[in-house]
Amino acid sequence: MDPAIWDLVRRRVYLWTLTLTAIAAGLAAALAGAEQGWSVVAGALIGFVNLASLARAVVRLVGEARADPQRHAGGGGGAVLALVRWPVAALATVAVLWYMPGRPEGLAAGVLAALAAFCLAALHSRADLSRDDPEPDA
Repeated sequence: MDPAIWDLVRRRVYLWTLTLTAIAAGLAAALAGAEQGWSVVAGALIGFVNLASLARAVVRLVGEARADPQRHAGGGGGAVLALVRWPVAALATVAVLWYMPGRPEGLAAGVLAALAAFCLAALHSRADLSRDDPEPDA
């Protein structure tokens, strides 16, 4: 994938994440209190960091596969990040629920907002991403 296109997609992900998180946190704060609003923000941050690290690993893997298709993909620093990502996300979730007056449903709503932001950014970037695809075999 062209780095310029990935930068565009990443900027769209940031924008959608901020927009959806602000809307969800504002609604949660208005309907259920400030603690719930902060829980949505914390959940969106955890979800965003997790999905961003996953996306970065996928883009790196696809770039390596395109550069050298015969080489076996895997190994290196990406494998360590993949092994650490889930425990770190779990510990961050526990920390938010334990030390913050957050609530689990707000945290889940925040993670859902981050996931929806990634999906919306991908849909919005669909035309830019498909230009880079090779032509199908005849």
